[in-house]
Amino acid sequence: MKNNLKRAVVLLLLVDVAFVFLMPVFVLLSTSLMHVMDLYDPTVQWIPRWLAWENYRIAFTALDYPTSFRNTILVAGVSAALQTVSCAIVGYGFARLRFPGRDWLFLLVLFGLIVPPQALIIQRFILYSKLGWLNTYRPFVVPAALAMGLRGGLFVFIFRQFFKGVPWELEDAGKIDGAGPVRVFFSIILPLAKPAIVVVYLFSFVWHWNDSLEPTIYLNDTSKFFLSQRLGVIEASMELMQLRGMYGTGTVMAAALLVILPLLVLYLVAQRYFVESIERTGLIG
Repeated sequence: MKNNLKRAVVLLLLVDVAFVFLMPVFVLLSTSLMHVMDLYDPTVQWIPRWLAWENYRIAFTALDYPTSFRNTILVAGVSAALQTVSCAIVGYGFARLRFPGRDWLFLLVLFGLIVPPQALIIQRFILYSKLGWLNTYRPFVVPAALAMGLRGGLFVFIFRQFFKGVPWELEDAGKIDGAGPVRVFFSIILPLAKPAIVVVYLFSFVWHWNDSLEPTIYLNDTSKFFLSQRLGVIEASMELMQLRGMYGTGTVMAAALLVILPLLVLYLVAQRYFVESIERTGLIG
């Protein structure tokens, strides 16, 4: 009887948590299919009177979806891959190598976690302007390749904590066979870090995909815009477009759903691997 009661309580809590997370998605989907008249009709709550599929057609065109999708997935994918490799190397150095000032340098990495990127955006803009990187993808790719970029400090911390738990005997066996630090890392240590690699890559990819602040600052060529950037432009001009009768809130919601749809598909595909990796890296708790 007690076990059944515990299961019922746990099930109820899981349903409540799922509702909290899925409620915005349901609202987004419902609103995206509503006509303007349904949005202003107080009797229409969830199910529209007729499905306004034209919202998606207009949103697809307004986002310039093929070009923006290609730009976003290219930069997010490359940046996430480079950031995963570079942060793994830096995390390995902090976890396994002994050198003067190691702990103090790691404190600086942790300090970078609490500094918001908005506080450094002006200095970075000036630096990239002097380097001639504005209106290019270098401000996103190069910092990622140097273990910086979005949440770089967090990823270094994840790899450091993971590598600290790897037995030293594995490295000693490699050194006995004549392998140097680089070969030990890439041939022995890095293949063991698959859980951390999956977590870091997915987090980095999602954060690069959703980032709209830095692209807005560094890019002004519309042909190089990302999906998040295009969505911001649509939202900013929504009032003007409504006055012209081009689209309304339903179209903006459709555009938002088109932006996050690839991430939802990615999560559905990689859900099992992601959950397993989260558990093995010890991020929970």
